[in-house]
Amino acid sequence: MISMVRIDDRLIHGQVAFVWTKHLGVNRIIVANDSVAKNDIQKMSLKMAVPDTIKCSILTLDEAINVLNDPRGKSLKILIVVNNPADARKIIEKVDDVPYVNISNYGLLSRDISAKRKVTDTIYATEDDIEEFNKIFKYGKRVEYQVVPTSPVKSLEGLLK
Repeated sequence: MISMVRIDDRLIHGQVAFVWTKHLGVNRIIVANDSVAKNDIQKMSLKMAVPDTIKCSILTLDEAINVLNDPRGKSLKILIVVNNPADARKIIEKVDDVPYVNISNYGLLSRDISAKRKVTDTIYATEDDIEEFNKIFKYGKRVEYQVVPTSPVKSLEGLLK
């Protein structure tokens, strides 16, 4: 069972590995990212950030979609982590039981920040990103801006208006 999809530039770090996993009670993290899945050094460093009690898989987007659609995964509590809205949308399009999307720490690490719209202190989005978010909204999925579980929840759709 999917507990949440998180969009985060850094993929796995303290907030994801310890705070969100504990809050959600997950026993597995799936990082869905084509380039990281092919980079052994990145995979190793991301897995080092995960507590021993949680299994971590770093898969290509297609591999992750296949795993998430496998009926055997229904007994797991899974946190999916991607680093862009396009990958989140692709998962939502092809996997039925995505409850909602959480976003924080996005847009600061990639490309020219001056060419992006500041949505919050931790979200900067390009026009392409906003187009992807609008596609996600059309699927009826909540997209929440929340840095950590104790932070207030804000609707990304509302923040983009």
